[in-house]
Amino acid sequence: MRDLRTPFLPLPERFALWRLSLRWRLARLRRGLLYGVDRLSTDDAQRVLFDCQSPAGWHPLLTLTLADVLEEARETFEDHPALPRLVNDACGRVADKWQNYGDELYEARRWAMNLVKAYADDENIALRPREDEDCEEDDAKEGAVS
Repeated sequence: MRDLRTPFLPLPERFALWRLSLRWRLARLRRGLLYGVDRLSTDDAQRVLFDCQSPAGWHPLLTLTLADVLEEARETFEDHPALPRLVNDACGRVADKWQNYGDELYEARRWAMNLVKAYADDENIALRPREDEDCEEDDAKEGAVS
């Protein structure tokens, strides 16, 4: 059995670590080049943010994401082609203006949803509220009981 305190690794293990390190560095270089030419995918952009958190000393506890607000908007409104853009604009506004006072994430999402409605109104886009299936089922049950 090998002593784990030994600073020297066997050659196969050294090669595996070197290969893993090289792959990791090439992936970071690729993301850096994509960032430089403004071609980052959403996943790559999120990875760049994650990579920069520790060196920047930034450790967010709550994150307002486009995906979360878009999911909530799709649960609230019927589908509309402009909905993703409206949600993106609303999240950007909330992120620029947000001040932390308590139930942060819920309030940020509420604010973003209110901005989605306001932006849609400003652009004369009719977002119709979704019918809540649970409420319809409850109403049907209450009608049958009465």
